[in-house]
Amino acid sequence: MIERRSDTTQAYAAETRADWERRHRGGAPPGPPEPSVVELIDLLPRDLVLDVAAGSGRHSLLLARAGFHVIAADYVESAMRKLQSIARAERLAVSPLVADLGRFPLPRGRFDAILNINYLDRALTPRLIDSLRVGGAILFDTFLIDQAATGHPRNPDFMLRHCELRAMLSGMDIVRYREGVVAYPDGNFAWRATALAIRRSA
Repeated sequence: MIERRSDTTQAYAAETRADWERRHRGGAPPGPPEPSVVELIDLLPRDLVLDVAAGSGRHSLLLARAGFHVIAADYVESAMRKLQSIARAERLAVSPLVADLGRFPLPRGRFDAILNINYLDRALTPRLIDSLRVGGAILFDTFLIDQAATGHPRNPDFMLRHCELRAMLSGMDIVRYREGVVAYPDGNFAWRATALAIRRSA
């Protein structure tokens, strides 16, 4: 079946992609990783990791420097080109992939770990779990609905309801789970939900 989008939806998607392309064309280096990734990286199974919506590659680079082989997926080509340049200069095992994972055919049972940070596509999550090998892990960390009060993001489609992430991962063994405020070194804070879960069966 061919998916048909309304003109309004198509225009919004094109505008969003163009905005991300503009953001990544600058020369700013990748920012610091989310605290949860730094905290939980040693619990991720090795070797092959998929970094979902990798953006500037801040997590892909962290993982590769720690010895993981990383596939960094994002639909913003300029971001993937910049990441590729950094990875080549440091001789890191990062393979940038320009793709919209909502449409990209993910392989089944392929990845040892998946990072899903600051990205929420509820329809994609079951496919991500299916692309993990048995014993593979997903680290999921994104905004809670409480975050709307701070001004970004505002759209509830991009924020988790309380306990929603636990429900989304209910078929997995949850190793770590928390919801609440995360404070950053620069004085900012954010309302987030974090989960590390293991695929227990095919």
